[in-house]
Amino acid sequence: MQVIFEKTWEDTLSDKQKQAFIQKYGMKDMVNGGFTASPILMKKKRNGGLVATVFLQNNSSVLLSLNEIFAHIENDSGETVAEEHFTLSLEIPPFAATPWSLVFSPDHVNTVYEPLDSWKLVVK
Repeated sequence: MQVIFEKTWEDTLSDKQKQAFIQKYGMKDMVNGGFTASPILMKKKRNGGLVATVFLQNNSSVLLSLNEIFAHIENDSGETVAEEHFTLSLEIPPFAATPWSLVFSPDHVNTVYEPLDSWKLVVK
């Protein structure tokens, strides 16, 4: 599986930053079939929002078009601490992953805590 950068990311990231994403992806477990979203980093914003940088993975043999997704973040207790609908315009080739950042506005965040590595991101 290869890492594909959306045009804005391709134009903005340095080669070193791109290589860091590719190396990070190489450490992830492979998943067969369908669509998955694997967290890379979650951070609390100063305004109370959350940013979840993830790999959006197309684990199938057909092109994946993402126009709208619903995402939520669960803490260690399984409680939803953030949820939001996102409008996208992404196409992910077969057997490829694209890094992407989902920015949860403060109105959609129900925690004051900094995210932990054990928190889960669920995308539908």
